[in-house]
Amino acid sequence: MIGFSRGEARPDPPRFRLLGALEVGEIERLGGPRQRAVLAALLLRANDTAGIGYLTRAAWDDPPMAPESNLRTYVAGLRKILRDERADLVTRNGGYSLVLDPDELDVARFEYLAGEGGRALQDEDFATADKHFRQALELWRGEPLEGQAIGSALQAEVGRLQDRRFAVIEQHCRANLELGNHASLVSELQSLVDEHPLREELSAQLMLALYRSNRRADALDVFRQTREVLVRELGIEPGPRLQSVQGEILGSHRTAAPAPPLGRHRRLPMDIADFTGRRDELWRLRRLVDEAVSGPVTVCVIEGMAGVGKTRLAIHAAHQLGSYEDIQLWADLRGFDSAQPPAEPSAVLGAFLHALGVPAEQLPHDLDERAALYRDRLAGARSLVLLDNAVSEEQVRPLLPGGPDSLVLVTTRCSLAGLDGAVMLGLDVFSEREAVELMARIVGPQRIAAEPDAAARIARLCGFLPLAVTLAARRLRARQSWLLADLADRLEGDRLDQLDLGDRGVRAVFELSYLALADDQRRLFRLLGLHPGDDFTAESVAALCGLTPASAESMLDALLDFYLLEQITPGRYHFHDLVRDFARDCLRSDESPAAQADSVQRLLAWFVASADAADRALQPSRHRVVLDVDAFHRQFDQDQAMRWFEAENDNLVRAVQVAADHGCHRHAWQLPSFLLSWFYRRRLWADWISTYTVGLASARRLADRTGEAMMLNGLGVAHSDLDQYVEAIACHQQALVIERAAGDRSGQAWNLNNLGVALGDLGRFDEAVDCFQQALVLHQDSHGKGLALSNLGDAYRALGRLDEALGQLRQALRLQRTSGDRAAQRYTRSCLGDVYVALGKPARAIEHYRQALAISRETGDRWQAAIVLARLADVLGDGDQAEACRQEAGMILAELRGGPKTQKLREQLGDLV
Repeated sequence: MIGFSRGEARPDPPRFRLLGALEVGEIERLGGPRQRAVLAALLLRANDTAGIGYLTRAAWDDPPMAPESNLRTYVAGLRKILRDERADLVTRNGGYSLVLDPDELDVARFEYLAGEGGRALQDEDFATADKHFRQALELWRGEPLEGQAIGSALQAEVGRLQDRRFAVIEQHCRANLELGNHASLVSELQSLVDEHPLREELSAQLMLALYRSNRRADALDVFRQTREVLVRELGIEPGPRLQSVQGEILGSHRTAAPAPPLGRHRRLPMDIADFTGRRDELWRLRRLVDEAVSGPVTVCVIEGMAGVGKTRLAIHAAHQLGSYEDIQLWADLRGFDSAQPPAEPSAVLGAFLHALGVPAEQLPHDLDERAALYRDRLAGARSLVLLDNAVSEEQVRPLLPGGPDSLVLVTTRCSLAGLDGAVMLGLDVFSEREAVELMARIVGPQRIAAEPDAAARIARLCGFLPLAVTLAARRLRARQSWLLADLADRLEGDRLDQLDLGDRGVRAVFELSYLALADDQRRLFRLLGLHPGDDFTAESVAALCGLTPASAESMLDALLDFYLLEQITPGRYHFHDLVRDFARDCLRSDESPAAQADSVQRLLAWFVASADAADRALQPSRHRVVLDVDAFHRQFDQDQAMRWFEAENDNLVRAVQVAADHGCHRHAWQLPSFLLSWFYRRRLWADWISTYTVGLASARRLADRTGEAMMLNGLGVAHSDLDQYVEAIACHQQALVIERAAGDRSGQAWNLNNLGVALGDLGRFDEAVDCFQQALVLHQDSHGKGLALSNLGDAYRALGRLDEALGQLRQALRLQRTSGDRAAQRYTRSCLGDVYVALGKPARAIEHYRQALAISRETGDRWQAAIVLARLADVLGDGDQAEACRQEAGMILAELRGGPKTQKLREQLGDLV
């Protein structure tokens, strides 16, 4: 479990415990279960980058649509805790890294001690092995993360740790058996066997300990009981190890007749001299081999995008697995070779059988007969078969041996999920550390040490793709006069050109995957190069390509299967950086400018219509822009709208600039107008100002005075929120001139309302009152009138005219209740709370603050929630409820992007974030 000791002294080092307990101070400081899951995930990836996908899978079984904001909140909370623990939690490309010394983390200490014990055991230094194994196992207290709410990634990590623990236990028992400590082992092993009756090695060791303690009958009884459990639970007989120990005890150990000798056949390509990283993957492969004692042939499929290093890993692992030294077969199945068709299984079997001593004249012609002969030749032999570049399950199946003593490694850049019984090992790009380490092996550590920042920059520009990093490092090795910064500058341009090496360059390997696609899949792939953001959904891609969402999703999944796309959050797809560059190359060469323009128009129309629909859910009473797009119809409720804006924010911001760049100026100002409510609730000032600035330029380019006034109004609100009041007032006044000339009463009303807010922030409350009174007259809908009354009441409060303030606010609340404008009540009730505080009626103030807080949460307005929580905390005083309000407000402010008002509220709350 993750436990948190209170009274006992904490060990130092290690301070961070995962093997039974995670000690980082008091439990209350660690927040909720999600935050604790994130901390556990960071600890398990200490000193390496824990990606957003991994952290998402660690904290949730069913993640939210856009988990990144939640993760930022948890990380912000952890940073303060970890600062007290003298640990650094840093942001890295694509995730976060918790920087620790090895001795600070008990998992790392456990692995170190277990490794030392394993080496001593191999050297037959059993006393030293016993010491190291004992120290490693003493680090365990209970089960990892017991009782915690954790996602699939941490569940897998817990399983890995438990398996590793048992492997060490078995090694420790072996060392003690070799030391002659038979009698002392019996009780410990008996307890382990009772708890884990299916682990045959523990039963075998218990039999040996009993037998060597002169308890022959008891030892044979263990075999009988274990056999009964295996037959009952799994339907299998005991494996060779248990049968061997039974035979030794009975004095009649029988071994099966050996298969006819085949001789040694080592056909693997040479090992990789500069192989780097992949420790976890190599460990998984070794564990897979260690666990494959009996049962069907062991098959591991190494999947990943082109250039990620699948073949390198498979070859290196094959050379490292010493138990398969006699028979090692290799074949390139040419699944993605542009010059030759994929290898036929029959031809590959012919080559294998010839290598295994079958004369050519004895080779069967039928595929099934060749496969049967192949399985027969390998029966009883420990063989390793490496099948490189497979393209389908049908190509692989005939090449699988039949016995339990064989290991098959398959590499592929497409999914082989239909291969029954295979273990899938997905290979991702390097971490930054691994990428820089690979560069150092090729270039030399001195050059890397001389320019560490430039080395990290090259790794990032290569997208941490092993092939790209290798090619970049080889360019540096060939150009001794270059600084690393010189290559980094070149990579800022056309990266694919800089990483070109003919048929072995990055572009060439991507092209092989591209050419393997169907025609419609290739078209969709290259059109994705037009998508403005980093990720996309089937709906946006359907609009881009003129497809139905179902057709788009089917083709996106095909690209996912070919590892040309990645997926972290269900339903959202994204490119690796270099693959996006390649898609844009294909777009320029294979898609006409007219077709590109049509696709951009469709996508922008979809963004505009969808943003309008989402904004309607947030502000149903708002005055609407009349759209000239009607091809897309969506409906959102309020929660769906907030989740959609959260997930699509970056795409929407970039789409505004894309619209302006492609001359779609009406879309360029309409789209920001639908983002105002979203920007306001999340205080996304940088995105707000950038999109409205682009929209203003486009409206002026069209001479669209309505659009110009709307952009000016939105800019005025943003500048006001940033305490930039000169700019805010100028924007509102310019908008008013346009709206008065056009007779736009609604536009004038909203600009006067927002101008009044800016004047009130400056302390010019008399002028603010005048603006709000004018707005109240001009507003023609209940939503606008209610907000004007609410703002007017707040201005009266600031002037000390409390009775008038109360009257205006009560009138606003009645109007909002009658019209069903619940969202607007969050402001009115907050202002009523402020008035009751001024009147010395804290109980009435708390009532209104609590209702304002509830509505702010309903509407997803985290900024308003933080304001109300701060005011509620002030009224509640210094008790637990007040502190809970301050803590929650602090967590919200840690997530929201900075600005003067945010900073002021932080200062009121204290140094909480």
